[in-house]
Amino acid sequence: MKMQKNNVIYFPDKIQEELFGILDEIFNFAVHRFNHTITEKTEELIKDINVSDELSERIFPQLVWWVIFCSPSAQDKPSIYQQFLHKNKHRWQEKSLAIQEILVSWLSLNPGFHYVEDTNSESGRVFIFRDIFEDEIKIVGIYNKTFQAPQEGELIIGLLLPMGKGIYTTQGGLFHIPEPYTQKIVREVIPYYQKHSISPNYHLNPQLFPSMIKLALEKVERRMPNGS
Repeated sequence: MKMQKNNVIYFPDKIQEELFGILDEIFNFAVHRFNHTITEKTEELIKDINVSDELSERIFPQLVWWVIFCSPSAQDKPSIYQQFLHKNKHRWQEKSLAIQEILVSWLSLNPGFHYVEDTNSESGRVFIFRDIFEDEIKIVGIYNKTFQAPQEGELIIGLLLPMGKGIYTTQGGLFHIPEPYTQKIVREVIPYYQKHSISPNYHLNPQLFPSMIKLALEKVERRMPNGS
């Protein structure tokens, strides 16, 4: 795993580069065609979460990605990402099987809660996360030019996208909870998930993410000085 972790940034392959291009297309499609939907839904979520402006701004990017990938665009309508796939379906037949499989896997995304297990890599951009619900280990490469580096012991909330070969990435804006507060928050979030989930597979419960965010951020605001 160590060699694989160290190779993530130094050897991004053509498939990963192509996927980043598709992610840019997805975001542009979402912003230009569904700007009102994204704005309305994120504002409703922020209002319901009801925490400080600072915490709201920090979680905002993850709410946007949740709306794009996980939420119906309207009642009884597919998600924005599903509509992007359908609109461009003629293109996917020309792509490699690896690209097609990864795009299909993105239909089951759900922003998660992860412990930061390991931050040591040659590039300083590769991290080992562990999912708190399924105990799954994930190798995460962060390619953004500027980013807040995860620290060992933190709890990270955010959307991780599979990029093939067991590697995940993020589009940025992960929410960081410092180690002194992680266990107290996890002890609240896990029982809530276990009580309300409709499937033991976390990815099949995207409807729970907003309520778990609300629960976690309320705890963060209560326990952390000035919510930071």
